[in-house]
Parts: sequence; C-alpha cells; structure tokens
Amino acid sequence: MPAVIEFENVTKVFHGRFTALSCVSFQAEAGEVCAFLGPNGAGKTTSINILMGFLFPDCGNVRVLGFPPGDVRAKEKIGFLPENFAFYKHLTGPELLRLHRALSGLPPAGDDWIAALLARVRLNGYEHMKIGKYSRGMVQRLGLAQALLGDPQLLVLDEPTSGLDPAGRKEVLDLLASLKAEGKTVFVSSHILPEVEQICDRVIVMDRGQLVRTGRLQDLLGDDDRVEIAVDRLSEETEREAIGLGATVSRTGREVCLVSESANKRAIEDLLRGAGAEIVGLRLLRGSLEELFLKLVEDHEKKQ
Repeated sequence: MPAVIEFENVTKVFHGRFTALSCVSFQAEAGEVCAFLGPNGAGKTTSINILMGFLFPDCGNVRVLGFPPGDVRAKEKIGFLPENFAFYKHLTGPELLRLHRALSGLPPAGDDWIAALLARVRLNGYEHMKIGKYSRGMVQRLGLAQALLGDPQLLVLDEPTSGLDPAGRKEVLDLLASLKAEGKTVFVSSHILPEVEQICDRVIVMDRGQLVRTGRLQDLLGDDDRVEIAVDRLSEETEREAIGLGATVSRTGREVCLVSESANKRAIEDLLRGAGAEIVGLRLLRGSLEELFLKLVEDHEKKQ
C-alpha cells in the first residue's frame, strides 16, 4: 500500500533567498498517528501548507493519498485543523458545521448526525450558544468537529490541543486514538511532546528547514535504551568505579539504583558482583520523546 503522505527531496525558497525547506523527504503510512515535530522556524508550517496545496515546492515531489497536493480527489478525503483559525461568531456550532458541509460540497446532514458529531468533541448541550460566547477550548473542539465533517481518511492537525485544559487535552488524545483505531491516518504537529508520545506511531523531526530524523517511535526510542540496576548496598569505592563506567547513582532509603547505557550493563553487573553487592532489581528504561527531540535538535544545531 502506498504511503498516505510522501515528501521526496522537497525544497521551498521564499523571495529567492530564504530557504524554508531543503531537500526534505519523509513518509506517513496508512493508519498511523504521525507526529510532526520541530522548534519554531523549523519548516513545519511550510510543509503543512505544501501538503494541503496552499503552497507549491520549488523542487521535489509530494503525493497525498496518491494524488498531487491540492487535487480535489485528495482534498475530499482530508480533514484539516490549522493552528490559527477563526469562525463566524454570530453562528451556533450546528450552523457552522452545516455551512462547512455545504462549502465542501457534502450533502446536508440531519440534526441527529450533527448532534452526534458535537457529542464526539464534548460540545453537546451547547447547540444554541453563539460561537462568540465560546471559550478558547470550545472553539478548538469545534475546529476538530469541522475537521471530521467528511469522515476523512487523513487528518492534518496543527496544535490540536491548543487552548485546552488538561482534561480537554486528554479527551482530544482519546479521540485521536479512536480515529487511529478506525484506520484513519493522523498527521499532527504539536509542542506538547509527552502527550504526543502517548499516541504516535511515527515521528518526523525538523530543524531549520531540514529533516533531522524520521522513523517509528519505538525504533527511535530504542536507540537510547538504558538499564536500571537496584542493589542492596554500594560502597563509596564501588560507586566511583561505577560512575567511571558511565553509570549514575541514586540512593533512596536502603535502596541504591544505578542507571547506565545498556551497552555497559555487563561491565557494571560484574563490578557489583565482584564487590559483594546483591542485585535485587533489573529493568530496561526507555528514553522519552522529549529527551530524544531535544538531543536531536541540539546535535543538529551544533553541526550548522
């Protein structure tokens, strides 16, 4: 099955001198939640605008659902939520959704269908309230509802949890997980990495208009596997030797824990046993997406 989103050596230059994207290549597969990450100015917005057909690359190839960006056959299968958007404040939620269905060329929807969609984004009970009286979080939920209007195969969401409280953000994450379970592809840009980590399958990291790293989250975090070893006791001399092998040591009550790269596990175990310490616990640790992201961006900026 072809990738849902394909960027191949995409370059975009503005005003003949500012390179927003430089030879960027990545893919997003069907049924995945793909996290599109990068600091401000990384080229994420430019990439999304190209993906949606709002901008055109100066060179390179882009395919969305098998079609060129902007092709109506692709657009009718995409739900889009931009980072900055505004709705007509004099309309109610149902009125706005009906308007957007009409603008999209979709047939009119009944009251029950609209009510079910509003309930899915937790806006049921507010059917008669004008959008101008919505809170920021309610407007964001309505934006998600309009992205779901055409039952899209691909959702492109730019900061979908913006303006939401912790409970609201969790509900959005649950919604994205349910969309993935339905077989939809979710391409999401966000700065809240611990939340993204909970649901994403694939990660694309950008910096300064260049692709830094892409791959499945499990594979990328596996590159940073660490091991935690708990022992019943640890002498100061053995602690110094363990630190010399790259371990970090923490003491909590009677328990002593050593954390090191997995590659040093055998050497540290031999050291501990040789010193007469009893290993009472052993578990693999996995780095977080936020740690990985910060390291990748820092290393990339050092090379520039």
